[in-house]
Amino acid sequence: MPDYDYSLVDAAIIDTQSNTQRVLREVLARLGMKRAEAYGSVRDAVDMATAATPDLILLDIDGEEAEALRLIRRLRNEPDTRNPYACIVATTWQPTPLLVMRVTNAGADDLLVKPVSPKQVQDRLAALIESRKKFVVTADYTGPDRRKSPREGAQVPLLDAPNTLRLKATNRWAHINARQLMAEANHFVNEQKLLRISVQVAFLIEFAATGLTARPPERMAVDHLARVPAFLDDLLRRLDDLGEPGPAESVTKSLKMMAERLRLQAESGAVAAEEVERVRTLARDLMQAVDANRSLEAMMAEVAAAVTGYRARLEQMAQAKAEAARAATAVPAANGDAAKETVGP
Repeated sequence: MPDYDYSLVDAAIIDTQSNTQRVLREVLARLGMKRAEAYGSVRDAVDMATAATPDLILLDIDGEEAEALRLIRRLRNEPDTRNPYACIVATTWQPTPLLVMRVTNAGADDLLVKPVSPKQVQDRLAALIESRKKFVVTADYTGPDRRKSPREGAQVPLLDAPNTLRLKATNRWAHINARQLMAEANHFVNEQKLLRISVQVAFLIEFAATGLTARPPERMAVDHLARVPAFLDDLLRRLDDLGEPGPAESVTKSLKMMAERLRLQAESGAVAAEEVERVRTLARDLMQAVDANRSLEAMMAEVAAAVTGYRARLEQMAQAKAEAARAATAVPAANGDAAKETVGP
């Protein structure tokens, strides 16, 4: 293993247990880190994102799970984060499958199981330096690529995110322009967000379209339509950050207004088919305004494939739930029959 120099690395330890804080600080100190700030709660560490985000964050998940996950998502996605590409390692005493999934979906790099040893930490840091996963950008996620197998459908470009931990530990920090590196990565993320949000909005509307015209409108369709305005707000902010409002801005505002109106209509009764078609058309216009270089046919094919796959998964889940319910009712019935045979006349 290479001999890394951690003397310039800035680290943060966020843990509700003072004893764990002390142990982690000692471990980092043994590795040569001279700057490791400790925080007793997520709330105490919130300002860290805008002040000077560290290169490495060790974040306890057990004490404040919901708050910790929100902090990870904020660090990865909010525009005021100084270093949205910081290495984030969550820590826990009990790595249940559900917790692992939540930590991964929030955007953390890794999950470290307590109690930790210096060797464990050293190995994890080496992995982050030598073989950190590239970042993927979707409509509602920015972080290390979560897929273990090749992606289906449209290929989403990956970002070799700036890794300040690696740059400092390998003594390359003084030889690079960190500000330019961050600016280029942020520009890539913003552009990808615009593309993926426009496709996600079209997906939500396409999925909801049939259910909105039902009498009464399907609850799931209304709920999916209700998610559209928040995505459009994010898109508008990113257009402003890029300084490229143009046609996309006006289409986004029109689409948001219509989506909100349709949701209100659906809450009180069926939506007219022509109104649904208008919002579908606006969604297509938005995809073209955001990505004029890609054919509308290709984008609509991606949306249609996503809707088909999503409906299939929902159907599989419904079938599995129904089978589980049938199995649960079959057991008491079988037990009752057995009891009758045992105690009968």
